[in-house]
Amino acid sequence: MMRTIRIAVTAGALALLLAACSSGGGASSSSSSAASTSSSSAPAGGTVLTLIAPVGASNTGFAEKELSAPADTDFTIEFDNQDAGIPHNVQIFEGTSTTGTPVWAPDGNALVTGVAQETYEVPGLAAGTYTFNCLSHPATMFGTLTVS
Repeated sequence: MMRTIRIAVTAGALALLLAACSSGGGASSSSSSAASTSSSSAPAGGTVLTLIAPVGASNTGFAEKELSAPADTDFTIEFDNQDAGIPHNVQIFEGTSTTGTPVWAPDGNALVTGVAQETYEVPGLAAGTYTFNCLSHPATMFGTLTVS
C-alpha cells in the first residue's frame, strides 16, 4: 500500500512539473539540488519530503543532505531505509548541533531496520535552520533542514 501511495504522489508531482514546464511562464527554476531535496504536495496540501538511507548509509550518510519545509506547517517525511538489515531513523535538532534533546523524533526514537519504509508526520517548526540525523549513526548520517 505504501508503494502505491508513493507511486501516486510521484505521478502527481511529475504531472505538476510537466504542467509548470509547459506553461511557458517566465519563472526560472534552480537546479542546485532538486533531486536531493525532493518535496511534493500531498493530497491534503502538506509538504512531503523524501529521505533515503541508501545501502551503506552508516558510512556514506543519507542520500539527501539538505531538505526544506515551510515554517509553522506540518509536513511528512517519507523515510526509505534501503540498507538491508541495518537500523536507521530520523531525528531533528534545532540549530547545527545534534547534542541534547531533539525537537522531533519518532516515538521512542524507534529505529527502522531495512529494507523498509516509514512515514513520519512532523508538526510545524518555526522558521530557522535545523539538523537531522540518524540515532544509530549520528557522525555520518546527518543533514540540514531549512524551515522558511
